[in-house]
Amino acid sequence: MTYFIEKLKNASAQFTHSQCTIAEYIQGHVESIAFCTLEELASQIGVSTTTVIRFSRVLGYQGFTDMQQAVKDEIQNKASLPERLDDLEKVSGNALLRKSFALDEENLVQTLAAQKDEDLERAVSFISNADKVYLLGMRSSYSLAYYMASRLGEIRPNVHLIHSIGMLYPEEIVSASAKDVCIAYMFPRYSKAAIHILGWMKEQGIRIVLFTAMNNYALSSYADVLLPCVLKSLSYKNSIAAPVCLSNYLVTELVTHNYDQSRLMLSKTEDILSKGYYIG
Repeated sequence: MTYFIEKLKNASAQFTHSQCTIAEYIQGHVESIAFCTLEELASQIGVSTTTVIRFSRVLGYQGFTDMQQAVKDEIQNKASLPERLDDLEKVSGNALLRKSFALDEENLVQTLAAQKDEDLERAVSFISNADKVYLLGMRSSYSLAYYMASRLGEIRPNVHLIHSIGMLYPEEIVSASAKDVCIAYMFPRYSKAAIHILGWMKEQGIRIVLFTAMNNYALSSYADVLLPCVLKSLSYKNSIAAPVCLSNYLVTELVTHNYDQSRLMLSKTEDILSKGYYIG
Protein backbone atom coordinates (compact mmCIF):
# COMPACT_ATOMS: atom_id res chain seq x y z
CA MET A 1 0.00 0.00 0.00
CA THR A 2 3.10 2.22 -0.06
CA TYR A 3 2.35 4.01 -3.34
CA PHE A 4 -1.13 5.14 -2.30
CA ILE A 5 0.07 6.32 1.13
CA GLU A 6 2.85 8.24 -0.59
CA LYS A 7 0.25 9.98 -2.76
CA LEU A 8 -1.61 11.00 0.39
CA LYS A 9 1.52 12.45 1.97
CA ASN A 10 2.62 14.24 -1.19
CA ALA A 11 -0.77 15.90 -1.61
CA SER A 12 -1.32 16.76 2.09
CA ALA A 13 -0.32 20.41 1.66
CA GLN A 14 -3.29 20.90 -0.68
CA PHE A 15 -5.89 19.37 1.63
CA THR A 16 -8.72 21.38 3.15
CA HIS A 17 -9.74 20.67 6.74
CA SER A 18 -12.35 18.12 5.59
CA GLN A 19 -9.85 16.47 3.25
CA CYS A 20 -7.35 16.18 6.11
CA THR A 21 -10.06 14.32 8.04
CA ILE A 22 -10.53 11.93 5.12
CA ALA A 23 -6.77 11.39 4.74
CA GLU A 24 -6.36 10.66 8.45
CA TYR A 25 -9.17 8.09 8.36
CA ILE A 26 -7.95 6.43 5.16
CA GLN A 27 -4.39 5.99 6.43
CA GLY A 28 -5.75 3.74 9.16
CA HIS A 29 -8.29 1.95 6.95
CA VAL A 30 -6.80 1.86 3.46
CA GLU A 31 -8.13 -1.57 2.56
CA SER A 32 -11.67 -0.55 3.47
CA ILE A 33 -11.82 1.61 0.33
CA ALA A 34 -11.70 -1.53 -1.79
CA PHE A 35 -14.97 -2.82 -0.32
CA CYS A 36 -16.97 0.34 0.52
CA THR A 37 -19.38 2.20 -1.68
CA LEU A 38 -18.90 5.94 -1.92
CA GLU A 39 -21.88 6.48 0.38
CA GLU A 40 -20.59 3.99 2.99
CA LEU A 41 -17.12 5.55 3.09
CA ALA A 42 -18.51 9.09 3.40
CA SER A 43 -20.82 7.96 6.21
CA GLN A 44 -18.01 6.23 8.11
CA ILE A 45 -15.83 9.36 7.93
CA GLY A 46 -18.67 11.79 8.58
CA VAL A 47 -18.35 13.87 5.40
CA SER A 48 -20.39 14.29 2.23
CA THR A 49 -19.93 12.12 -0.85
CA THR A 50 -18.99 15.26 -2.78
CA THR A 51 -16.13 15.90 -0.37
CA VAL A 52 -14.80 12.36 -0.93
CA ILE A 53 -14.99 12.81 -4.71
CA ARG A 54 -13.11 16.12 -4.50
CA PHE A 55 -10.53 14.46 -2.26
CA SER A 56 -9.91 11.72 -4.83
CA ARG A 57 -9.44 14.35 -7.54
CA VAL A 58 -6.85 16.20 -5.44
CA LEU A 59 -4.91 12.92 -5.41
CA GLY A 60 -5.00 12.87 -9.21
CA TYR A 61 -7.83 10.40 -9.74
CA GLN A 62 -10.87 11.07 -11.93
CA GLY A 63 -13.18 10.29 -9.04
CA PHE A 64 -13.92 7.85 -6.22
CA THR A 65 -14.29 4.84 -8.53
CA ASP A 66 -10.87 5.51 -10.04
CA MET A 67 -9.29 5.84 -6.59
CA GLN A 68 -11.02 2.68 -5.40
CA GLN A 69 -9.73 0.70 -8.37
CA ALA A 70 -6.18 1.92 -7.68
CA VAL A 71 -6.43 0.67 -4.11
CA LYS A 72 -7.84 -2.67 -5.30
CA ASP A 73 -4.90 -3.03 -7.70
CA GLU A 74 -2.43 -2.38 -4.89
CA ILE A 75 -4.13 -4.94 -2.65
CA GLN A 76 -4.02 -7.49 -5.46
CA ASN A 77 -0.33 -6.80 -6.03
CA LYS A 78 0.51 -6.62 -2.34
CA ALA A 79 3.96 -7.78 -1.27
CA SER A 80 4.36 -11.47 -2.03
CA LEU A 81 5.31 -13.96 0.67
CA PRO A 82 8.96 -14.09 -0.48
CA GLU A 83 9.13 -10.28 -0.28
CA ARG A 84 7.69 -10.36 3.23
CA LEU A 85 10.32 -12.93 4.14
CA ASP A 86 13.03 -10.52 2.99
CA ASP A 87 11.63 -7.86 5.33
CA LEU A 88 11.78 -10.02 8.46
CA GLU A 89 13.55 -8.49 11.42
CA LYS A 90 16.92 -10.13 11.98
CA VAL A 91 16.33 -11.55 15.45
CA SER A 92 17.06 -15.13 16.47
CA GLY A 93 17.41 -17.51 19.39
CA ASN A 94 15.95 -16.69 22.79
CA ALA A 95 15.46 -13.04 21.82
CA LEU A 96 13.17 -14.08 18.97
CA LEU A 97 11.29 -16.49 21.24
CA ARG A 98 10.62 -13.83 23.87
CA LYS A 99 9.68 -11.20 21.29
CA SER A 100 7.32 -13.58 19.49
CA PHE A 101 5.53 -14.54 22.71
CA ALA A 102 5.35 -10.92 23.85
CA LEU A 103 3.76 -9.88 20.57
CA ASP A 104 1.11 -12.60 20.81
CA GLU A 105 0.40 -11.57 24.39
CA GLU A 106 -0.14 -8.04 23.12
CA ASN A 107 -2.41 -9.37 20.36
CA LEU A 108 -4.55 -11.17 22.94
CA VAL A 109 -4.82 -8.16 25.26
CA GLN A 110 -5.81 -5.82 22.41
CA THR A 111 -8.26 -8.34 20.94
CA LEU A 112 -9.93 -8.83 24.32
CA ALA A 113 -10.26 -5.06 24.77
CA ALA A 114 -11.89 -4.74 21.32
CA GLN A 115 -14.73 -7.18 22.03
CA LYS A 116 -18.24 -5.92 22.81
CA ASP A 117 -20.37 -7.91 25.21
CA GLU A 118 -23.48 -7.48 23.08
CA ASP A 119 -21.69 -8.84 19.98
CA LEU A 120 -20.41 -11.89 21.85
CA GLU A 121 -23.89 -12.53 23.26
CA ARG A 122 -25.45 -12.26 19.79
CA ALA A 123 -22.83 -14.65 18.35
CA VAL A 124 -23.59 -17.24 21.05
CA SER A 125 -27.33 -16.80 20.52
CA PHE A 126 -27.09 -17.18 16.73
CA ILE A 127 -24.98 -20.34 16.99
CA SER A 128 -27.09 -21.86 19.78
CA ASN A 129 -30.35 -21.39 17.90
CA ALA A 130 -29.15 -22.29 14.40
CA ASP A 131 -30.37 -25.44 12.67
CA LYS A 132 -27.01 -25.83 10.91
CA VAL A 133 -23.64 -24.15 11.43
CA TYR A 134 -21.31 -23.60 8.46
CA LEU A 135 -17.60 -22.90 8.92
CA LEU A 136 -15.75 -20.88 6.27
CA GLY A 137 -12.07 -20.09 5.88
CA MET A 138 -9.80 -19.93 2.84
CA ARG A 139 -6.09 -20.76 2.66
CA SER A 140 -4.49 -20.04 6.07
CA SER A 141 -7.89 -19.29 7.59
CA TYR A 142 -9.05 -22.79 6.66
CA SER A 143 -7.08 -24.11 9.64
CA LEU A 144 -9.16 -21.88 11.93
CA ALA A 145 -12.42 -23.00 10.31
CA TYR A 146 -11.36 -26.66 10.63
CA TYR A 147 -10.42 -26.16 14.29
CA MET A 148 -13.75 -24.52 15.09
CA ALA A 149 -15.66 -27.19 13.16
CA SER A 150 -13.94 -29.93 15.16
CA ARG A 151 -14.80 -28.26 18.48
CA LEU A 152 -18.40 -27.42 17.60
CA GLY A 153 -18.95 -30.88 16.10
CA GLU A 154 -18.20 -32.35 19.51
CA ILE A 155 -20.96 -30.43 21.28
CA ARG A 156 -23.77 -29.90 18.72
CA PRO A 157 -25.19 -31.57 15.60
CA ASN A 158 -25.29 -30.27 12.03
CA VAL A 159 -21.87 -28.64 11.83
CA HIS A 160 -20.59 -28.28 8.25
CA LEU A 161 -17.06 -27.31 7.26
CA ILE A 162 -16.93 -25.72 3.80
CA HIS A 163 -13.99 -27.50 2.15
CA SER A 164 -14.35 -25.90 -1.31
CA ILE A 165 -12.16 -28.68 -2.74
CA GLY A 166 -12.34 -28.61 -6.52
CA MET A 167 -14.42 -25.41 -6.26
CA LEU A 168 -17.41 -27.45 -5.07
CA TYR A 169 -18.48 -24.86 -2.52
CA PRO A 170 -21.82 -24.15 -4.30
CA GLU A 171 -22.85 -27.75 -3.64
CA GLU A 172 -21.64 -27.46 -0.03
CA ILE A 173 -23.74 -24.40 0.79
CA VAL A 174 -26.77 -24.69 -1.49
CA SER A 175 -28.89 -26.33 1.25
CA ALA A 176 -28.25 -23.50 3.73
CA SER A 177 -31.29 -21.50 4.82
CA ALA A 178 -32.27 -18.50 6.93
CA LYS A 179 -32.41 -20.79 9.98
CA ASP A 180 -28.64 -21.36 9.76
CA VAL A 181 -25.50 -19.48 10.72
CA CYS A 182 -22.07 -19.20 9.14
CA ILE A 183 -18.91 -18.62 11.18
CA ALA A 184 -16.30 -17.15 8.84
CA TYR A 185 -12.62 -16.31 9.25
CA MET A 186 -11.40 -13.61 6.86
CA PHE A 187 -8.06 -11.84 7.20
CA PRO A 188 -5.78 -10.00 4.74
CA ARG A 189 -5.25 -10.90 1.95
CA TYR A 190 -8.96 -11.34 1.31
CA SER A 191 -10.35 -14.14 -0.82
CA LYS A 192 -12.78 -13.22 -3.61
CA ALA A 193 -14.35 -16.67 -3.27
CA ALA A 194 -15.00 -16.12 0.45
CA ILE A 195 -16.57 -12.71 -0.25
CA HIS A 196 -18.77 -14.33 -2.90
CA ILE A 197 -19.92 -17.04 -0.47
CA LEU A 198 -20.70 -14.56 2.31
CA GLY A 199 -22.58 -12.32 -0.11
CA TRP A 200 -24.74 -15.23 -1.26
CA MET A 201 -25.41 -16.31 2.33
CA LYS A 202 -26.47 -12.81 3.33
CA GLU A 203 -28.94 -12.80 0.45
CA GLN A 204 -30.45 -16.03 1.83
CA GLY A 205 -30.89 -14.48 5.29
CA ILE A 206 -28.20 -16.65 6.88
CA ARG A 207 -26.61 -15.08 9.96
CA ILE A 208 -22.88 -14.37 9.63
CA VAL A 209 -20.44 -14.34 12.56
CA LEU A 210 -17.23 -12.93 11.10
CA PHE A 211 -13.75 -13.08 12.59
CA THR A 212 -11.63 -10.43 10.86
CA ALA A 213 -8.82 -7.92 11.31
CA MET A 214 -9.12 -4.89 13.57
CA ASN A 215 -10.81 -1.75 12.20
CA ASN A 216 -11.99 -3.63 9.14
CA TYR A 217 -15.28 -1.80 8.83
CA ALA A 218 -15.37 -2.56 5.11
CA LEU A 219 -16.48 -6.15 5.75
CA SER A 220 -19.15 -5.14 8.26
CA SER A 221 -21.81 -5.18 5.55
CA TYR A 222 -21.23 -8.94 5.18
CA ALA A 223 -21.58 -9.69 8.89
CA ASP A 224 -24.31 -9.76 11.50
CA VAL A 225 -21.64 -9.97 14.19
CA LEU A 226 -18.08 -8.71 13.67
CA LEU A 227 -15.36 -10.10 15.96
CA PRO A 228 -12.15 -8.07 15.44
CA CYS A 229 -8.76 -9.71 16.06
CA VAL A 230 -5.24 -8.29 16.28
CA LEU A 231 -2.91 -10.34 14.09
CA LYS A 232 0.54 -8.73 14.42
CA SER A 233 3.40 -11.13 13.87
CA LEU A 234 7.17 -11.25 13.55
CA SER A 235 6.72 -13.82 10.80
CA TYR A 236 5.79 -13.43 7.14
CA LYS A 237 2.22 -14.53 8.00
CA ASN A 238 -0.40 -13.18 10.39
CA SER A 239 -0.56 -14.59 13.91
CA ILE A 240 -3.70 -16.63 14.57
CA ALA A 241 -3.30 -16.69 18.36
CA ALA A 242 -6.11 -14.18 18.95
CA PRO A 243 -8.77 -15.80 16.73
CA VAL A 244 -7.96 -19.21 18.24
CA CYS A 245 -8.45 -17.86 21.79
CA LEU A 246 -11.65 -16.10 20.79
CA SER A 247 -12.91 -19.31 19.17
CA ASN A 248 -12.10 -21.24 22.36
CA TYR A 249 -14.15 -18.76 24.37
CA LEU A 250 -17.18 -19.13 22.07
CA VAL A 251 -17.11 -22.92 22.30
CA THR A 252 -16.89 -22.82 26.11
CA GLU A 253 -19.74 -20.29 26.30
CA LEU A 254 -21.85 -22.47 24.00
CA VAL A 255 -21.29 -25.47 26.27
CA THR A 256 -22.61 -23.53 29.27
CA HIS A 257 -25.69 -22.44 27.28
CA ASN A 258 -26.40 -25.94 25.96
CA TYR A 259 -25.03 -28.23 28.67
CA ASP A 260 -27.38 -31.19 28.22
CA GLN A 261 -26.98 -31.25 24.44
CA SER A 262 -23.19 -30.85 24.73
CA ARG A 263 -22.90 -33.70 27.21
CA LEU A 264 -25.05 -36.00 25.07
CA MET A 265 -22.98 -35.23 21.96
CA LEU A 266 -19.70 -35.77 23.81
CA SER A 267 -20.98 -39.10 25.17
CA LYS A 268 -21.86 -40.26 21.65
CA THR A 269 -18.47 -39.18 20.34
CA GLU A 270 -16.69 -40.95 23.18
CA ASP A 271 -18.69 -44.10 22.49
CA ILE A 272 -17.61 -44.08 18.83
CA LEU A 273 -13.96 -43.48 19.72
CA SER A 274 -13.96 -46.19 22.41
CA LYS A 275 -14.69 -48.83 19.76
CA GLY A 276 -11.07 -49.16 18.74
CA TYR A 277 -9.74 -45.66 18.00
CA TYR A 278 -7.42 -45.39 21.00
CA ILE A 279 -4.70 -47.93 21.86
CA GLY A 280 -5.33 -49.58 25.21
